[in-house]
Amino acid sequence: MNILIISSSEGITLSILRCLGLLKLNPYLINIWKSSSSSRFSRFCKNYTSYHLSESSSAKEVEQIVRNINGYCQQKKIDVIIPAGLLGTFLVAKVKEKLTSANVFPLTSAEKIYNLHNKWDFYKFLLEEKIPVPETIFIEREEQINSLKLDFPVIVKPLDLGNGEGVKKIDSLEEIKEYIYNKKVENELPLLIQEYIPGLDIILGVLAENGKILAWGTYRRTPDFLEFRKNDAIMDIAHKIVSSCNYTGVACFDIRLDERDSSLKVLECNPRFWASFAGLVYYGVDFVKMGILLAQGSQLPENLKKEVTSTEPKYIAYPWPNNFIKGLISGKYPLNSIQKFQTDLAWQSLLDPLPNLYEKVWNRLGILNTYDGIMLDKL
Repeated sequence: MNILIISSSEGITLSILRCLGLLKLNPYLINIWKSSSSSRFSRFCKNYTSYHLSESSSAKEVEQIVRNINGYCQQKKIDVIIPAGLLGTFLVAKVKEKLTSANVFPLTSAEKIYNLHNKWDFYKFLLEEKIPVPETIFIEREEQINSLKLDFPVIVKPLDLGNGEGVKKIDSLEEIKEYIYNKKVENELPLLIQEYIPGLDIILGVLAENGKILAWGTYRRTPDFLEFRKNDAIMDIAHKIVSSCNYTGVACFDIRLDERDSSLKVLECNPRFWASFAGLVYYGVDFVKMGILLAQGSQLPENLKKEVTSTEPKYIAYPWPNNFIKGLISGKYPLNSIQKFQTDLAWQSLLDPLPNLYEKVWNRLGILNTYDGIMLDKL
């Protein structure tokens, strides 16, 4: 089976490539955004090409990319299209009715992706649905800062950036002013000032269809492992969010477990594949495989693992090259896992080193990529 990834994010694309490789599928790749393009060096990538969107993108340019994608799908006999990255997901959602040469991975509407990604819009949605959130203030003018009455520390974050860009814990009013006056792109107004919740970050991943969750998992990062554990309270929140917005596709929710009273607060939503989703695949809940089946109109087999069932913490190795090799060298990961390296996502990532090496060189040169989320208001 031939799969086409429409990419605007290298890290997420690499994880999808490796998951597809483990499934013995044939991944092809079209890059639509300026990046290091390191994924083209992956041993799993059958073919790489690019049709970059410009920052002054026009409807005519989008139409041309749609024609290019359809032509590429016909040429390579593509069966399913999977988007990777925020812009990739937003673009495919926006034009999916025009992508006539292949099936499209389950996706919600472009408008819904925009609103769930925007942190202020998502916060207001959570309030309306009476879902627990940290107290949050919207700041759009510098003079608002002087009249704020805050209990420090607080979290300051941009509305629509991703990957933690611009997010900072701040301990005083002076630090907030310094943050804003810094005038970096990620510090530009408007922004959010959010109550700081002491405790643990938990990641909730879901695959949904028409407001119904089909597969899900919760986990958190520890220094050496991913810790998986079932949490019914989190799942109650997940069902309410997904049902309320009639969501379709994969999504990740960042949730905070308050150490003071064990309450839960929902922080953010990534309405797309996210950076650490491969950890959930490694656990056994394979959103990539399930989404491909759904895209082809198939029912999900009963024997597919669809949720985290561990009532006690279950620890697995990080399935990314840098983390995995450190764990092997330190002796924290068992070497006997080498016996199953052909079917193990962590080992397959380690046997696909060129993209990560290229990224290291790219980063060492100090080359910065423009964040792909700036395009959501331009398409």
